[in-house]
Amino acid sequence: MIAGLVVVLATTPRPAGACGDGEVRRVFDRVAELMYIRVEEDRPCPQIVLRYEMDPERFAALIGLDTGGRVFSAYIPSANLIVVEPSRPDLLAHELAHYFQFVYWGMTENDSRDTLERQATAVEQHFRDEERMRDGPRDSAR
Repeated sequence: MIAGLVVVLATTPRPAGACGDGEVRRVFDRVAELMYIRVEEDRPCPQIVLRYEMDPERFAALIGLDTGGRVFSAYIPSANLIVVEPSRPDLLAHELAHYFQFVYWGMTENDSRDTLERQATAVEQHFRDEERMRDGPRDSAR
């Protein structure tokens, strides 16, 4: 689904209703686990669109502000839409954290933006740290 996020994974049981396939599904499941969320099949999955596939005018209209023609990674609750940078599973994790905040925890745009961002950034950082550990140390002598 997301270009550049292809990883061969062992087949493991997944919770019913988990969203996405392949790498997207792996990130979705890990973020749910990090946030202690039990995935429910009756909850709507977010639509995921690559940043470069999103029309800048539509993006600005959806988020409700002038972006100067820029499109950036974001979760848009009103459309249940994630716009994401290809090859950045850490940013997908961040936006999925927002998805879970809104769809599972019932947070709204009236909740503290600082709190929402702190939580999503913590998930992103934890995910990034795990990815570094998973990939192993890099050989800098080459």
